[in-house]
Amino acid sequence: MSDALRVGIVGCGMIAKKNHLPGFASAGGWQVTALCDVLPERMAEKAEEFKLPEAARFEKDTDLFASGLVDAVAVCTPNDCHYPQTMAACEAGLHVLCEKPMAGSLAQCTDMVGAAKKAGVVLQINQSIRYSAPYQAIVAKVKEGAIGEPFHARCIRAGNGTPNKGWSPGADWFVQKKHEGGMLVDIGIHMADLLRQIMGPATKVAGLVDTRLPDIDVPDNISALYRYANGATGVLELSWTLPGGAGFLEVYGTKGRIRMGFNGNLIEMWQDGPNGGVTTTVNPEGCPNSQKVFARAIRGEEPSWTPGEYGRRALALCLGALESSETGKWIDIPTFPGEDAC
Repeated sequence: MSDALRVGIVGCGMIAKKNHLPGFASAGGWQVTALCDVLPERMAEKAEEFKLPEAARFEKDTDLFASGLVDAVAVCTPNDCHYPQTMAACEAGLHVLCEKPMAGSLAQCTDMVGAAKKAGVVLQINQSIRYSAPYQAIVAKVKEGAIGEPFHARCIRAGNGTPNKGWSPGADWFVQKKHEGGMLVDIGIHMADLLRQIMGPATKVAGLVDTRLPDIDVPDNISALYRYANGATGVLELSWTLPGGAGFLEVYGTKGRIRMGFNGNLIEMWQDGPNGGVTTTVNPEGCPNSQKVFARAIRGEEPSWTPGEYGRRALALCLGALESSETGKWIDIPTFPGEDAC
């Protein structure tokens, strides 16, 4: 594996276990040469599970960045760590695959984008929906005009519990404002970005948020209404308190609709026609994972699909909904120089 890219995993929690470590293994062209975590036992656990006995272990991220053992790092830590760790990694000349949300503010996002450009390294944000075959099949169908001009979309993602009690027990930073947690930047940032990819640039947002659970200080129920540049609308609903949970995506166009439930990822498309409507099933094609695209970007084979600019735009969609809830006003979605429309 002498020609493999060397990567260090910063933060050995659940997202490293479920996404990054298996992702680097399946992508090919990577060698995990270092692990970093404040808990030595967590590094030991991942080294054993993923057969990484030779990977160096660091309890301090700065020691890893200065070690010379890696070409790139995956930042898999709590949200409030993303900004300082990415900045330090870029300054060390390392490519960075950073978990979402990339930062807590748009100003920090801009700093991160600038630091990567200054260092000449790739900064990719793990907006994983962009690497999901079912979701991207819907995007492709809409883009090719299968349902005409899209004018409305509805998306709901809801569960009956918070991630610190279900998905990653004990990871309380998910539900703490001081660690920049919250449902909007956990799940909403994926779905708001997906709606934008389907519908085009969002120009403004109105949002309402609520916190129903007594032991957290971030919103656990969110409703957002987006206006897009083509006049279309989109509704996003998120909840950590919906009994039984819920999940679906629907996109309506001038010539049909396309929809998907989140159980089984069955995609159904209805198209208008001269003899009435026709319903078909859309079969997703394969899609490379984030780690494979990250490697291609580092090697100069193609640009990253989700560079820092994309992460910043996704965060803007979320922060706008929060600001609207606080002010009771529509919030304009900021634009940034040099960004394309999708």
